[in-house]
Amino acid sequence: RSKYLISLLLFYNLFGIKYIAVIDLEPMVINDMKSKILIQALASNIIEAGDYTVVERANIEKILKEQKFQHSGCTDSDCAVEIGQLLNADFTVMGTAGKFGSTYTIQTRIINIETGEAVKSADFTHKGEIDELLNIGIQTIVQELLDMDNKPKGNVGYDGIFDITSIPTDAEVYLGETFFGKT
Repeated sequence: RSKYLISLLLFYNLFGIKYIAVIDLEPMVINDMKSKILIQALASNIIEAGDYTVVERANIEKILKEQKFQHSGCTDSDCAVEIGQLLNADFTVMGTAGKFGSTYTIQTRIINIETGEAVKSADFTHKGEIDELLNIGIQTIVQELLDMDNKPKGNVGYDGIFDITSIPTDAEVYLGETFFGKT
Protein backbone atom coordinates (compact mmCIF):
# COMPACT_ATOMS: atom_id res chain seq x y z
CA ARG A 1 0.00 0.00 0.00
CA SER A 2 2.78 2.45 0.86
CA LYS A 3 4.59 1.48 -2.38
CA TYR A 4 1.46 2.48 -4.29
CA LEU A 5 1.28 5.82 -2.50
CA ILE A 6 4.97 6.53 -3.10
CA SER A 7 4.57 5.61 -6.79
CA LEU A 8 1.57 7.90 -7.07
CA LEU A 9 3.42 10.81 -5.45
CA LEU A 10 6.45 10.21 -7.67
CA PHE A 11 4.23 10.17 -10.77
CA TYR A 12 2.52 13.36 -9.61
CA ASN A 13 5.84 15.15 -9.04
CA LEU A 14 7.52 13.89 -12.22
CA PHE A 15 4.72 14.79 -14.56
CA GLY A 16 3.48 17.88 -12.74
CA ILE A 17 -0.19 16.93 -12.78
CA LYS A 18 -2.17 19.88 -11.53
CA TYR A 19 -5.68 19.57 -10.15
CA ILE A 20 -8.19 22.31 -10.77
CA ALA A 21 -11.65 22.72 -9.23
CA VAL A 22 -14.20 24.70 -11.19
CA ILE A 23 -16.66 26.09 -8.67
CA ASP A 24 -20.09 27.50 -9.47
CA LEU A 25 -20.31 30.75 -11.36
CA GLU A 26 -22.31 33.18 -9.26
CA PRO A 27 -25.42 33.97 -11.31
CA MET A 28 -26.25 37.66 -11.60
CA VAL A 29 -29.66 38.27 -13.18
CA ILE A 30 -29.49 34.94 -15.07
CA ASN A 31 -31.06 31.81 -13.62
CA ASP A 32 -29.19 29.01 -11.81
CA MET A 33 -29.82 26.48 -14.59
CA LYS A 34 -28.09 28.66 -17.20
CA SER A 35 -25.22 29.24 -14.79
CA LYS A 36 -24.86 25.46 -14.23
CA ILE A 37 -24.80 24.82 -17.99
CA LEU A 38 -22.05 27.42 -18.38
CA ILE A 39 -20.00 25.91 -15.52
CA GLN A 40 -20.27 22.43 -17.06
CA ALA A 41 -19.10 23.82 -20.40
CA LEU A 42 -16.23 25.62 -18.65
CA ALA A 43 -15.11 22.41 -16.92
CA SER A 44 -15.41 20.41 -20.17
CA ASN A 45 -13.31 22.93 -22.08
CA ILE A 46 -10.61 22.87 -19.38
CA ILE A 47 -10.56 19.06 -19.60
CA GLU A 48 -10.31 19.31 -23.39
CA ALA A 49 -7.32 21.64 -23.07
CA GLY A 50 -5.50 18.78 -21.35
CA ASP A 51 -3.29 20.90 -19.10
CA TYR A 52 -5.12 20.09 -15.85
CA THR A 53 -6.99 17.28 -14.19
CA VAL A 54 -10.41 18.68 -13.34
CA VAL A 55 -12.08 17.68 -10.09
CA GLU A 56 -15.45 16.21 -11.11
CA ARG A 57 -18.53 18.27 -10.27
CA ALA A 58 -20.15 15.33 -8.47
CA ASN A 59 -17.07 14.98 -6.25
CA ILE A 60 -17.02 18.70 -5.51
CA GLU A 61 -20.67 18.66 -4.41
CA LYS A 62 -20.18 15.46 -2.38
CA ILE A 63 -17.09 16.68 -0.52
CA LEU A 64 -18.52 20.13 0.18
CA LYS A 65 -21.75 18.57 1.40
CA GLU A 66 -19.83 16.19 3.70
CA GLN A 67 -17.88 19.14 5.09
CA LYS A 68 -21.15 21.13 5.43
CA PHE A 69 -19.56 23.91 3.40
CA GLN A 70 -21.98 26.41 1.87
CA HIS A 71 -20.34 27.72 -1.28
CA SER A 72 -23.20 29.66 -2.78
CA GLY A 73 -22.21 33.29 -2.75
CA CYS A 74 -18.52 32.36 -2.82
CA THR A 75 -17.08 35.34 -4.69
CA ASP A 76 -13.75 36.06 -2.99
CA SER A 77 -10.32 34.45 -3.15
CA ASP A 78 -10.37 33.32 0.51
CA CYS A 79 -13.50 31.29 -0.12
CA ALA A 80 -12.01 29.79 -3.32
CA VAL A 81 -8.85 28.85 -1.43
CA GLU A 82 -10.86 27.17 1.32
CA ILE A 83 -12.83 25.16 -1.24
CA GLY A 84 -9.62 24.26 -3.09
CA GLN A 85 -8.03 23.03 0.13
CA LEU A 86 -11.07 20.87 0.94
CA LEU A 87 -10.91 19.38 -2.56
CA ASN A 88 -7.11 18.96 -2.51
CA ALA A 89 -6.87 21.04 -5.70
CA ASP A 90 -3.95 23.18 -6.83
CA PHE A 91 -6.17 25.82 -8.41
CA THR A 92 -9.80 26.91 -8.42
CA VAL A 93 -11.70 28.76 -11.10
CA MET A 94 -14.42 31.07 -9.87
CA GLY A 95 -16.43 33.97 -11.17
CA THR A 96 -19.79 35.34 -12.19
CA ALA A 97 -22.17 35.00 -15.11
CA GLY A 98 -24.60 37.82 -15.60
CA LYS A 99 -26.76 40.02 -17.73
CA PHE A 100 -27.05 43.80 -17.87
CA GLY A 101 -29.67 45.03 -20.32
CA SER A 102 -29.12 42.88 -23.40
CA THR A 103 -25.44 42.30 -22.64
CA TYR A 104 -24.26 38.99 -21.17
CA THR A 105 -20.96 38.60 -19.40
CA ILE A 106 -18.76 35.97 -17.81
CA GLN A 107 -16.01 37.15 -15.48
CA THR A 108 -13.62 34.53 -14.13
CA ARG A 109 -10.31 34.16 -12.36
CA ILE A 110 -8.03 31.28 -11.53
CA ILE A 111 -6.80 31.15 -7.92
CA ASN A 112 -3.59 29.47 -6.78
CA ILE A 113 -4.57 27.53 -3.65
CA GLU A 114 -1.07 27.58 -2.17
CA THR A 115 -0.60 31.35 -2.37
CA GLY A 116 -4.22 32.51 -2.42
CA GLU A 117 -3.42 34.80 -5.34
CA ALA A 118 -5.47 35.27 -8.48
CA VAL A 119 -3.00 34.20 -11.17
CA LYS A 120 -5.08 35.10 -14.20
CA SER A 121 -8.47 36.55 -14.99
CA ALA A 122 -10.59 36.34 -18.11
CA ASP A 123 -13.78 38.11 -19.12
CA PHE A 124 -16.15 37.65 -22.02
CA THR A 125 -18.91 40.11 -22.90
CA HIS A 126 -21.51 39.72 -25.62
CA LYS A 127 -24.51 41.82 -26.58
CA GLY A 128 -27.39 39.69 -27.86
CA GLU A 129 -28.42 36.14 -27.05
CA ILE A 130 -26.97 34.11 -24.17
CA ASP A 131 -26.08 31.31 -26.60
CA GLU A 132 -22.83 33.08 -27.50
CA LEU A 133 -21.60 32.68 -23.92
CA LEU A 134 -21.83 28.94 -24.44
CA ASN A 135 -20.72 28.84 -28.08
CA ILE A 136 -17.76 31.22 -27.99
CA GLY A 137 -17.48 32.81 -24.55
CA ILE A 138 -16.50 29.70 -22.60
CA GLN A 139 -13.81 28.73 -25.10
CA THR A 140 -12.40 32.26 -25.07
CA ILE A 141 -12.39 32.28 -21.25
CA VAL A 142 -10.51 28.96 -21.08
CA GLN A 143 -7.94 30.08 -23.66
CA GLU A 144 -7.26 33.25 -21.66
CA LEU A 145 -7.23 31.55 -18.25
CA LEU A 146 -4.86 28.79 -19.34
CA ASP A 147 -2.63 31.03 -21.51
CA MET A 148 -3.64 29.27 -24.69
CA ASP A 149 -3.54 32.42 -26.84
CA ASN A 150 -1.37 30.76 -29.49
CA LYS A 151 -3.35 27.53 -29.70
CA PRO A 152 -5.99 27.27 -32.42
CA LYS A 153 -9.56 27.84 -31.33
CA GLY A 154 -11.03 25.11 -33.51
CA ASN A 155 -14.62 25.28 -34.67
CA VAL A 156 -16.55 27.78 -32.59
CA GLY A 157 -19.54 28.11 -34.86
CA TYR A 158 -17.94 30.18 -37.63
CA ASP A 159 -16.22 29.03 -40.81
CA GLY A 160 -12.99 30.68 -41.85
CA ILE A 161 -9.65 31.74 -40.49
CA PHE A 162 -8.31 35.22 -39.99
CA ASP A 163 -4.94 36.43 -38.79
CA ILE A 164 -4.75 39.92 -37.34
CA THR A 165 -1.63 41.86 -36.44
CA SER A 166 -2.01 45.26 -34.84
CA ILE A 167 0.13 48.12 -33.69
CA PRO A 168 -0.10 48.53 -30.79
CA THR A 169 -0.58 44.92 -29.72
CA ASP A 170 -3.38 43.67 -27.45
CA ALA A 171 -6.13 45.20 -29.57
CA GLU A 172 -9.53 43.62 -28.90
CA VAL A 173 -10.95 41.66 -31.83
CA TYR A 174 -14.72 41.64 -32.44
CA LEU A 175 -16.79 40.04 -35.16
CA GLY A 176 -20.07 41.89 -35.02
CA GLU A 177 -20.87 42.18 -31.30
CA THR A 178 -18.85 39.08 -30.32
CA PHE A 179 -15.44 39.44 -28.65
CA PHE A 180 -12.93 36.88 -29.97
CA GLY A 181 -9.79 37.77 -28.06
CA LYS A 182 -6.83 40.06 -28.39
CA THR A 183 -4.13 40.43 -31.03
